[in-house]
Amino acid sequence: MLFTTAIWDAQSGEELAVLPAKAGTWQRGRVIEQTHTFPLRSLGLTVDEAYVLFGKDRPRDRVLTVLGDSIPLYHGLVIDSEYEKASGLLAVKHWDVRELAAGRWLFGIGGSNQTFAWSGLSWRGMARRVARIIYTDPISAAWPLPVNVGAEEAGGESLTSEGYKFENGEDLFTVIEESPGGPDLDFQPYKRDGRYGWDFIAGNPYLAGPGYEFHAQAAKSGLTDLKVTTIGAQKITGVHGIGEGSEWDMVRGGAAAPVSAGLARDTKLTLKEASLDVVNQRSAAYLASRLNTYEQWAFNVRTDDINLTQLRLGSVVRIESRGDDWIRDGWSSHRVIAFSGDIAAPDSIALTVETI
Repeated sequence: MLFTTAIWDAQSGEELAVLPAKAGTWQRGRVIEQTHTFPLRSLGLTVDEAYVLFGKDRPRDRVLTVLGDSIPLYHGLVIDSEYEKASGLLAVKHWDVRELAAGRWLFGIGGSNQTFAWSGLSWRGMARRVARIIYTDPISAAWPLPVNVGAEEAGGESLTSEGYKFENGEDLFTVIEESPGGPDLDFQPYKRDGRYGWDFIAGNPYLAGPGYEFHAQAAKSGLTDLKVTTIGAQKITGVHGIGEGSEWDMVRGGAAAPVSAGLARDTKLTLKEASLDVVNQRSAAYLASRLNTYEQWAFNVRTDDINLTQLRLGSVVRIESRGDDWIRDGWSSHRVIAFSGDIAAPDSIALTVETI
């Protein structure tokens, strides 16, 4: 697969340049720093042109895109950079667009006297409403991004956010994702009609995509470097839910698992809620998501053996294993929660999946 790198304007979606990167990593599914390195001396740019192209002193005004065979695989907001004079290399550091949600509220500066009370929507509908406000509403000229949110969806859920609580977009996305039946969320990169942007995806409740199958024991398996991690550190058996108030007037609730869940280890969940019912519901949902250990598999796949341009967060991967010292014989199913690439290794892609 041929990887190329483009830089575009974060608000207009207009492509500014397609550039040869010397090195570069990208990852979908996690909001973590990624880096691309460019040989400035060979780009033929003046200092001012380089400043404008890479958005120096204007973090998030530029987006770096990794394309595979001309199809966008990843968009990252350019935030930091590091220049090395001796080599003439510029390291551009970028993050998934969800990074921005932690720095935006449902209201502009000075608007925290508002209450947002919504009902008659599904959790998918709630997520789309939050995304529309956080990413596309004209709260200021410096606000909208090319995020295609889609239509809201009717349902029986309700959500209230008081301005004085200062719940940012990421706070609200987390509330929605962790609610009973709450959807997984994603920003799928696109390029349409010559412009870039994101499709906001709310799962039902899981994200979905094309399925794939691999035989781990095959002599020429496309799946290599398999590692299986069982994660138990986050398992809990009870939640102390803490709502608004102080001292003995504080709203207190929670949720507990049966004794059969295993050795007791509890936690506390602090919520900006005055309702005991809501505290208990959120505590139960939090417990349900952490009641069991979970298993993650990480492995590399040859790009010849997977359609990378169609791969999605939520794609289900079935893997057959035989005669292994740890993995049970037979087929197992896993949901893709992250995938990443390195332009120095265009023939393989790294997947992280969670066992279903």
